[in-house]
Amino acid sequence: TTNGRNLKSMAIKSTHKTAVCLTSAIIAVGTAHAQTNQELLDRIKSLEKRIEEGDRGDKASITTKPEASVPADKPENKIIEFFGKTHFSGFASASYLYNFNHPGRVGTDVTTGRSFDVNHDEFSLNKLKLTMERPVDFSGTNWDVGYRADLIFGQDATLIQSAGLNLGTHGDLEQLYGTVNIPIGRGLQVSVGKMVTLMGVEVIEETANPNWSEGNQFLFVENFTSTGAQLAYKWTDKIDTQFRVFNGWDVVKDNNSAKSFMGRIGITPDDKTSIGLLGYAGPEQASNSGAWRKGAEIVASRKITGKLGLSVQLDYGREDGNAALPKSGSAKWYAGGMWATYDFTDKCGIAVRGDYLKDQDGARTSGAPFTAPFPANNGQDLSSLTLTLNLKPIKDLQVRPEVRWDHSSGGLFPGGRSHQFTAGIGVAYLF
Repeated sequence: TTNGRNLKSMAIKSTHKTAVCLTSAIIAVGTAHAQTNQELLDRIKSLEKRIEEGDRGDKASITTKPEASVPADKPENKIIEFFGKTHFSGFASASYLYNFNHPGRVGTDVTTGRSFDVNHDEFSLNKLKLTMERPVDFSGTNWDVGYRADLIFGQDATLIQSAGLNLGTHGDLEQLYGTVNIPIGRGLQVSVGKMVTLMGVEVIEETANPNWSEGNQFLFVENFTSTGAQLAYKWTDKIDTQFRVFNGWDVVKDNNSAKSFMGRIGITPDDKTSIGLLGYAGPEQASNSGAWRKGAEIVASRKITGKLGLSVQLDYGREDGNAALPKSGSAKWYAGGMWATYDFTDKCGIAVRGDYLKDQDGARTSGAPFTAPFPANNGQDLSSLTLTLNLKPIKDLQVRPEVRWDHSSGGLFPGGRSHQFTAGIGVAYLF
């Protein structure tokens, strides 16, 4: 190649220069007695000048191909920068459920009052969850901007879809919002878009919950998502707050002319304890801005030992002026739940959940809009007990066998039964 020939030429010239230097030095020593000090200095300077001129000539003879400069604002560079700052994650999940009440004998083969674990004696393709996120840290000195997008495909998407956003029967845009950090104090974060709720121990992603199936509080006393704006601020390392204004519970397009509100205070006394205090208020009935839903919640979690953890959730709510209720124009409900988890090893653990919901006026369970709703009722006490075995046989794989018992004081399970017993298993791969 051209560069190879040039490097070889440089090596030959360098050898020649070295020989010149050595010869000149010998001559200088041999004639030192016949010359004055000044003559010797002049000869050395002349020799240095010749060597410098030779170096410049060699460097000039080497031709290299200049690197192509790409403008920083070219589209391909912006795409590379975008994906370089984005975190990708998700999971794929499937399941099987068996209902020992055999609901198909008295109706359809669905499990009353359940969410993602609803189809009796069937395998289900629950979720393909994809998350893209450019996280934003709290900072009191720097502006920053980021975003998050969560897509869900599969049978579970039908349950959590928000009114006003139709992405098909088996698809949902669970979250899509942008966040800006404003360098005020310790950093004020402003988020705008569609976000999951601030409520509860359990979340939509069953892989992150203590148990495989979702409990009654998740289904009946919480919202799934809200579309609006949120302010978040960390007052200290142990106290944080969020305040949200949004269109309403599980709607993208507002169904009335007023907004809803939700606020939360998070307290972390130590690295093993967390406490959340939450309140909400706003009209949730279609075309009725005067009937408000109001409530409060407490969530507390404690890591008792390195293997044992406990969580507690207490809820209270009321709704005024609901003419659709079978019993009265107003309603109240109370709920409580406890979770205990124990890890025998890194690959094997158990989770136990007990929950109770007193829906005294039927506001939360009467004809609830699920795949398998309870029938219209004037109120019931609903409780359940769940045991889940959490297995991680290999990295990123979850296998979760589970048994669950449910009880309704109103005998609202198919066939007028007050009890329902199910067994199932969920399998998920996380990436």
